[in-house]
Amino acid sequence: MSEQIEQSEAIELKGKSPSKQEQGGHPPNLEALMHVPLEVSVELGRVKVPLHTVVRMGRGTVLKLQKEADALVDILANGAVFARGEVVKADGKLGVRITDVVPPAERIRALS
Repeated sequence: MSEQIEQSEAIELKGKSPSKQEQGGHPPNLEALMHVPLEVSVELGRVKVPLHTVVRMGRGTVLKLQKEADALVDILANGAVFARGEVVKADGKLGVRITDVVPPAERIRALS
């Protein structure tokens, strides 16, 4: 009986055309969302400090972060990490070169 099921599935799959997602596009239900603007931010690091330290901070205060100076930074879309990268200088401005990207399925899941 399992042979019949396998043959039946094979016949059904032959006539099936690949979905838009299988062809490398976006699934139809996500296509309308592809132009929605997202806030993208880069997080250099975080640190917890007591309130009295924050109150005494002023111009020139250096806030030491937990990360090493050459560590990768997190890149977030609407607050969810979707990539990591290294800080670079681009045309006189700060930029981030993406070095690691969260797989697309995980990115979509994190944003929903």
